[in-house]
Amino acid sequence: MNLLVALDAILTHQNITRASERLCLSQSATSGILSRLREHFDDELVVRSGRSMALTPLAEELIVPLRAILSDTERLLSMRSAFDPATSDRQFTIACSDYVWATLILDIISALRENAPSVDIFYRGPSTRFFKTDIDLLIIPDRFMLEDCHFEPLPPNSYTCIVWKGNERIGKSISLEEFLEARHAQAFSERTTFIESWFLKQFGRAPRAGITAPSFTLLPDALVGTEFLALVPKDLANRATSYLPIRTVSVPFELPIMTDVLQWRRSHDRDPGLHWLREQVVAVANQRYTAAS
Repeated sequence: MNLLVALDAILTHQNITRASERLCLSQSATSGILSRLREHFDDELVVRSGRSMALTPLAEELIVPLRAILSDTERLLSMRSAFDPATSDRQFTIACSDYVWATLILDIISALRENAPSVDIFYRGPSTRFFKTDIDLLIIPDRFMLEDCHFEPLPPNSYTCIVWKGNERIGKSISLEEFLEARHAQAFSERTTFIESWFLKQFGRAPRAGITAPSFTLLPDALVGTEFLALVPKDLANRATSYLPIRTVSVPFELPIMTDVLQWRRSHDRDPGLHWLREQVVAVANQRYTAAS
């Protein structure tokens, strides 16, 4: 079965690096699997075509039956009887960012205490392991949406600018030049972030980092006692101002909107428990959006 999963990744991406990332394996391990598959089928399966790779005719023929087998197998393994949240002790796993967990998921867990007291919700990540583990649901920015899964958009959320209440250098509002010259608290990332890309596109400059925090949800805490400012989703800012000496700052431009999507495997579409959980996620997300509007 693992070889079939690996074959699907290789045929889908036609690239050892991307297939390795999906399988959560090293490139050498994925290359070894490809060698075994080539020997089994007595065919190269993927061959170089100019600067890219292309499927052989046999590989093209394998795609449809292979995905049918994988889909049927996953559907078989996910079959369950009717789901009653009031009596179920089922465990669900959700992959998402620390920000989504600290805001949306905690509200969902709170909402489930009354109508599903024995249902357990666990974090499992990162999202790159979605196809490799038993993750039930994935909540991810729409720009990173997985093509092979069903999805439902969640309500959008805007960014807002926040500073420490004791920051005397920044008033109730700030100019664009002041904003770009100020030092920012940012979450650590090994690649260009959504905010950085947006500012580069809009203004040709990105906010200047003064400090980096290990996670997005720690940005409000990192501001306390400093002159830094930070851009965070509005619901995270609202949460932070309820227990930290943090205030919002008006900026002279429209900040970007972020949209997350809820995703699940196609083969889990008819799972009654997951159908119920998806409904809870969407309902709480909509309630949060309505309350914030």
